Amino acid sequence: MEISAAGDSIERPVTTLPGVGPVRAERLARLGLVRVLDLALFVPRGLERQGERSTVAAACEAVGAECSVRVTVGSVRWFRSGRRRSVFAAQIRDETGEMRALFFNQPWLRKRLLAWAEAGEEIELHGRVVPTKSGPALQSPRVGTDERPLPEPGTVMPIYPTTDGVGQAFLRGLIAAVAEECAACVEELVDEASLARLGLPGLGRAIRELHSPADEKTFLAARRRLALEGLLAAQARLFEVREAARGIRAPGHALGKRELAALREGLPHSPTRGQQSAMEEVARDMDSGRPMRRLLQGDVGSGKTLVVEFALALALRTGPEAQAAFLAPTELLAEQHFASLAARFAAQGDPCVLLTGSMGRAEREEAERAVAQGQARVVIGTHALLAERTRFRRLDLLVIDEQQRFGVAQKELLLARERRAHLLLVTATPIPRTLALACLGDLDVSRIDGVPPGRGRRRTRLVVPGKKRAMVRFLGERMAEGERVFWVTPRIEGEDGTAAAKSTWSTLRKGVLAPHGIELVHGRQSAEERDAALARFRAGTSRLLVGTTIVEVGLDVPEATVMVIEGAERFGLAQLHQLRGRVGRGAREAWCFLLAAPSARERLEILTETEDGFRIAEADLARRGMGDIAGSRQAGANVEGLDDPFVDLELVEAARSIVADPELRTKILARGAPAPPALV
Repeated sequence: MEISAAGDSIERPVTTLPGVGPVRAERLARLGLVRVLDLALFVPRGLERQGERSTVAAACEAVGAECSVRVTVGSVRWFRSGRRRSVFAAQIRDETGEMRALFFNQPWLRKRLLAWAEAGEEIELHGRVVPTKSGPALQSPRVGTDERPLPEPGTVMPIYPTTDGVGQAFLRGLIAAVAEECAACVEELVDEASLARLGLPGLGRAIRELHSPADEKTFLAARRRLALEGLLAAQARLFEVREAARGIRAPGHALGKRELAALREGLPHSPTRGQQSAMEEVARDMDSGRPMRRLLQGDVGSGKTLVVEFALALALRTGPEAQAAFLAPTELLAEQHFASLAARFAAQGDPCVLLTGSMGRAEREEAERAVAQGQARVVIGTHALLAERTRFRRLDLLVIDEQQRFGVAQKELLLARERRAHLLLVTATPIPRTLALACLGDLDVSRIDGVPPGRGRRRTRLVVPGKKRAMVRFLGERMAEGERVFWVTPRIEGEDGTAAAKSTWSTLRKGVLAPHGIELVHGRQSAEERDAALARFRAGTSRLLVGTTIVEVGLDVPEATVMVIEGAERFGLAQLHQLRGRVGRGAREAWCFLLAAPSARERLEILTETEDGFRIAEADLARRGMGDIAGSRQAGANVEGLDDPFVDLELVEAARSIVADPELRTKILARGAPAPPALV
């Protein structure tokens, strides 16, 4: 990057900053913070306003609100919640009453809390009041002392994504220490006319106002300028990828209409009009002489897997040595695809192998040899397909299922080795036009509308607390008829009333639904334990499955007709829509019940009104911005409470125009600005 000599310092590593040693640098790197400049370009996930000062008694009456209290510390109790979470519960008091303050994963605070308790010293705490079994408590409060007071009430402050060992206070201090230096030195790559047309500040001013906003309005403008910076980087990379792909030749199948029709007739089901249209587009791409780069998108249950099977079969017609790979995001889904496809391909003389990370060494090496020698013509697997040791004899087609779950670098790793291979990306996440332009560039898109015939109607209802008992009674009636129920929670383990799989499972096993058999499935289980639970659920030995979002991707149980989503306010609209797609895959009527906080009911109402995934995605985009629809760059990346999305069509088109300049494109790539979550 061409900047002044003074600006060279913003490229230095974060380890040059006070308080950042090797361990903390490694933790910062998890957030993408490697250079000083990365700190300045680090985007807050939202804002918070320092609450008004309150008494303990008033705070106890303000559950859900942000409060500041001036208190002394009584007892301090430590306990462990879950596998890796430590919690300190401090009893705090003032002249009006007592309550608890809860500190998570902050072991270093213990000595300070005990010292303040022993000295009887007053401290100020600011946090959200949450309900717990022991009464209202301040959750994860910030601490202020006479030496280091908290900001004045009403002060607006950014909230950053964090990770274990890197807390909010540390990040704020670190960024505040370098923001001005970076703002003064960073080079502006967007011309003044474009900035004026878009109504955006320059990058230096945006950095200042992003991290020290005077109010929400200035923060919003600065945040939008950083969104443009991310778009510039994404579009520059896409431009380079497209340029590098020019001139590459790919094998064609050379099949006529009659042969293609015969291939479709050999599928297990007759394709719908939408499926047939997608198949025709895939067939044209794969006989064009250029590598196919196509996204197949269709709502949950629209029949995308049938199009994938057609593409795999078509790829094998490009030559006797041709191979096709099907990459799934989870072992559960890879095993499911293998179980449904392997026998059909083997019957046609095309051996199919499974390759996953949990396979034994001997079994995996045998599968890798079959792939390398070309004996395996269809390879179905997980991330193991991306490993350097996995080599293909001649890969002609790569299909990536639920492709937004794989990082850009992961896909590029395999495509860099197999540049001539056709690429088919598959997603059930509906993608609005703005997001498609921002993330997909010139990628061709096939969309499957509707669902295969014979599917039952699905209804979605918001359940108020007073109706939960009636809902449970309804679940029992459906299971008594042999139907299956999913019960989804946002976490495996939780605290302070957060819906969690383990506690929900334990509670349900003691209730009226216990005779129907209740299973638990989550990502920390061994494959054997998980598979056994799923086998019992599929067989009907157990008819209720409690789990996390592990059920979201590809778990196909036609007998499942009811889903309960507890803590629904913690999910995005698009994810809730995808979750409910796990029920209603058979002929029977299906139901999805949403248990959510009252404050979330208005946002969730659209799910009760429509089954149109694209309408839901547009609503999600308008409310939360582009990053979350694409799958969240990092935890907490949405900007809840700010009405306007940060990326709109005008911004996307501006970025595409700017990166057309080769000199600017080189500088943008050198800067390595934060890019929005990319689907390709």
